[in-house]
Amino acid sequence: MAKFLYKMGTFIAKHKWSAVIAWIVIVAAILIPLATNAPKFDNDIKMTGLESLDTNKKIEKHFNQDSEKAQIRVVFKTTKDDGIVQPNITKDIKKTLDDIKKDDKHIDKISDPYENKQISKDKTTAFADITYDVSQTSLKDGSRDNVKSHLKDLRDNHNVQTELTGTGMTSTEVGGNSELVGIIVAFVVLLITFGSVIAAGLPIISALIGLASGVGIISLLTYAFDIPNVTLTLAVMIGLAVGIDYALFILFRYRQVMKTETDYIKGIGLAIGTAGSAVVFAGVTVVIAVCGLSLVGIDFLAVMGFASAISVVFAVLSALTLLPALISIFHKRIKVNKLQSKFKKDIDTPWSKFITGNALAAVLLGLIILVAAAIPVSHMRLGIPDDGVKPADSTQKKAYDIISDKFGEGFNGQIPMLINVKDKKDDPQGLQQDLQSVYKDIKDKKNVDIVTPPQMSKDNDYALMVVIPKQGPNAESTNDLVHDLRDYHKDAQDKYGFKTEISGQSVINIDMSKKLNEAIPLFASVIVVLAFFLLMIVFRSILIPLKAVLGFVLSLMATLGFTTLVMQDGFMKGLFGIETTGPMLAFLPVITIGILFGLAMDYEVFLMSRIHEEYSKTGDNDYSIKVGLKESGPVIVAAALIMFSVFFAFVFQEDVMIKSMGMALAFGVLFDAFVVRMMLIPALTKLFGKGSWYLPAWLNRIIPRVDIEGHALEKYKTVESQESEAKDSKETYDTTFKVYPQGATNVSKHQDAHGQDDAHSIVLDDKTMALYQEVKQQSASSLFLYDALIDYQNKHQLNSKKQATNIEQLNKNIEKLNQLLEKNLRNKS
Repeated sequence: MAKFLYKMGTFIAKHKWSAVIAWIVIVAAILIPLATNAPKFDNDIKMTGLESLDTNKKIEKHFNQDSEKAQIRVVFKTTKDDGIVQPNITKDIKKTLDDIKKDDKHIDKISDPYENKQISKDKTTAFADITYDVSQTSLKDGSRDNVKSHLKDLRDNHNVQTELTGTGMTSTEVGGNSELVGIIVAFVVLLITFGSVIAAGLPIISALIGLASGVGIISLLTYAFDIPNVTLTLAVMIGLAVGIDYALFILFRYRQVMKTETDYIKGIGLAIGTAGSAVVFAGVTVVIAVCGLSLVGIDFLAVMGFASAISVVFAVLSALTLLPALISIFHKRIKVNKLQSKFKKDIDTPWSKFITGNALAAVLLGLIILVAAAIPVSHMRLGIPDDGVKPADSTQKKAYDIISDKFGEGFNGQIPMLINVKDKKDDPQGLQQDLQSVYKDIKDKKNVDIVTPPQMSKDNDYALMVVIPKQGPNAESTNDLVHDLRDYHKDAQDKYGFKTEISGQSVINIDMSKKLNEAIPLFASVIVVLAFFLLMIVFRSILIPLKAVLGFVLSLMATLGFTTLVMQDGFMKGLFGIETTGPMLAFLPVITIGILFGLAMDYEVFLMSRIHEEYSKTGDNDYSIKVGLKESGPVIVAAALIMFSVFFAFVFQEDVMIKSMGMALAFGVLFDAFVVRMMLIPALTKLFGKGSWYLPAWLNRIIPRVDIEGHALEKYKTVESQESEAKDSKETYDTTFKVYPQGATNVSKHQDAHGQDDAHSIVLDDKTMALYQEVKQQSASSLFLYDALIDYQNKHQLNSKKQATNIEQLNKNIEKLNQLLEKNLRNKS
């Protein structure tokens, strides 16, 4: 794959404008249809396969209800004498409701609060339900505006407070200013990393183009599939974050390559062939992880996973095909620090010295941080957010609070109980007596506030009662009541021959949490096993993937623990803009597992591949760790800060689902990148020493080899370079030469283009031979390398008779060789 990506990168670099135009055409083709037909995202999360949802369908069928239809609840409140039943207010409210219906042809019916007794006991509050003949997805803003405009007169001129809630009041939001904030912070980080406005802007442009394409495709799919609006926000978060990060990795590698490469076209190809291979691996890993959400068995989670995968795929495509074109266009404006000493380099940094010098302390410190953050997981509660956790100034929150205050907290969490009475409908009198007994049994239960009298279906097969709890839908007492009502099924069957079942938001929350809890072990196991085998194949080691997997589990637990501490327990809630706490988002753990896994493997591969590469050369574990932390550490830190800034910007969204996901992903990146990958993993690698790289011989033979860093390009680019140089001029001599170690007896001669002997063979002492091997790996031109070595040998007379006698003298010679290398590089360029 590396060779293919190298060729693709050079091709795009040569045909840069064609690549840019192709992307413009693609984006236009995707977005133009959306300009005339708005996407149809679902405002509510829909699920299938839950017992409570099956009950809900039965209720809709037998009692002529349709939860798919949009509904707006209007809450009226007044402080006037005689309250809401005062004649003038009654007249004004009735007229307002009539006008609302008259001006919107999509309204099916409006429940009259006075006729349906939807008035509080103190007569200060009433509510009316507006039911539409279109789904909540199809409800236009004009319908909402119609309601608001008519209520404005009632509110302004008649001293009646009006608030709105219901499924029809939810509109699609992508993220407001969150993306902009994340992009600005990302730009600052990139500017510091690259020291150039142009270089900082390229990853962002690449990411935004990929994001626009991915989001456009997801929006088009809403015409054919039911996609929740929260899916769009998640796709934007992930697409923007990985899009910038993947482009960052490639641009960072391009700058490294160009320290020794003179041809920017070839430099782009090498960057795409090496870093691009890692980007493909990282992207595929994330795609597999998020698509794995389908294993949970909940439809909307599978949809969220597939949509996120689309966003990631376009982020990868943009980084691999658009970014090289942009680099080619602006290559002269990208700062590159030319060849620096690769021979006498200070690989020590304060952080690497701490890790290698105090490895055990670093491990203990990392474990303390992660375990402490994970403690709140022990009391994490799961649920689905309701209007009670919306911002205090939102009309939905005000309506929720008024209903709770005037009608009881449980009024917002009603539990319909469906009673199958088919076996008794031939005995009407006995049926009514038994239903009254059931009514009394339920009313006497703990945590029950109100029970509505049984209502019969038209076919007399079912009876329906509504149980109103004493507390809201996410309260622990309400959860206890749900279990009590479920347990009552056996009593109803034994005493009366009835089959009872329940539904409602509280019940759906419990059912979904149960299903998620059952699915999480399988999903997490698949993810962990996948991570282990992928990393074992990449690094040919047992301990490296084992440490990576354990680190991922620890960072996951720390992430969920910290999110619980903030979102549920209210720790520092003011700092994060959280006004009301409540249970954790029921599907947040699954989402976090899938996405954090992909991001964690990304950082693991980028760091450990550099450490592994150095260890393969030197066999020095400490030295390799220091090199990895110094050379890969900065880009990992930059990438993690960018991801954190993008995710964290969504923490300040009003929607609690978006806020929860932003919080979990932001701090998940912090824990995994900084505590696990930059502290725990290198410290453990130090402690395990050479054992970190052990792989049984039999296993080494059977597992496939994967080159995600593009090492196969080393031989390929050398051959290509030699062929290219030979082709440039017939007058040039053959640039292939041989270097022999001291004492060699088979030293051969080459002939130049005219058939004359040319001394292309040189003999080096052992120490200089080692230097040559290192120089050879960094050189893109054999001619340049040959000239540098000849100049070096002539100047310092390093041969079998005269050698550098000590390390100090050798280091001085290395400095001089490096200067000659830089000089030759400037001359060749």
